[in-house]
Amino acid sequence: MKTENWAIVASALAGVALVGFFAAPSLLRGPPRDQETLCPKTGPIGQTLVLVDKTDPWSEVQAGRLKTLVKQIGDELPADRMLSIYVFNDVFEPGFPALISLCNPGRTASELIGNPRREYVKWVEKFGRPLDEALKTLTQPSKGNQSPIIEAIGDVVSRRENRVAEGDRKLVLVSDMLQNSSQFTVFGNGPGARDQEKLRQVLAKTWQSSGAGSWALGVHQVQGVYEPQRLEQAALLWQQAFQKMNVTVNWDRL
Repeated sequence: MKTENWAIVASALAGVALVGFFAAPSLLRGPPRDQETLCPKTGPIGQTLVLVDKTDPWSEVQAGRLKTLVKQIGDELPADRMLSIYVFNDVFEPGFPALISLCNPGRTASELIGNPRREYVKWVEKFGRPLDEALKTLTQPSKGNQSPIIEAIGDVVSRRENRVAEGDRKLVLVSDMLQNSSQFTVFGNGPGARDQEKLRQVLAKTWQSSGAGSWALGVHQVQGVYEPQRLEQAALLWQQAFQKMNVTVNWDRL
C-alpha cells in the first residue's frame, strides 16, 4: 500500500517537474513584447514623458544636471513602464518626433544564471547608449525667438501613442518657463504681458482640450541666460495659474 502511495507521489512530482521544464523558458523570457518599443504587446503599464525646451542656450552645469536627471529617471523606471523623451525648439511643428520611446522590460531570474534575456540587452543598447548621443544634442547651445511651451505640452500629451491604457502618467517638463508665443508671452510691456489671468486662460484651454489633467506634473526650471528676477517672475506666474486650475505641480530648479 505504502509502495503504491509513494509511486503516486513520485509520478505527481515528475509531472510537476516536467511542466516546470517546459514552462521555464517562457517564464524567463517574460511576456511577449513589441521589438521596437520593448513594451508588452498588451501595452505599457504607465508612462513617464520628459519634455525638454531647447529654445535657449544651456550652461555646462545645466547640461550635466539634465543628463543626471534623465539617467536617474531611466534607472528608476519600473518594469513595463514607458519612457518617452521629446525636445522642442522655437520653430514649433505639431507631431514632432520623440527622441526615445521605450519600455523597460525589467530583469528576470535568467540573469541569476548569467543569461540576461535579449529584451533587457536591447533596453541597455537602445536606452543607455543612444541616450548619451541624444543628450549631446539636447545640451548643445541653441537660441530662438519663440518659446512655445504651452503649445508643446498640448501637442505631446494629446497624442494617441501617449495614451496608456493602464497605470499612471507623469509629465516631466524641463524649461526656463519663459513662454513666448502668439498665445502668451512673459516678455514686453504690452497688454497681456506677464498677465497671470491670461496665462491661466490659455493654459486651462490647452489643459482641458489635450487631456493633460490626467497627468502628474513635475517642472524643472532651467536657470538659463536670463536674469534671476525674470525667471522668478515667470515661475510665480505659472505656479499661480496652476494653483487656480487646481493642478498640483512639483516645482524644482535645474
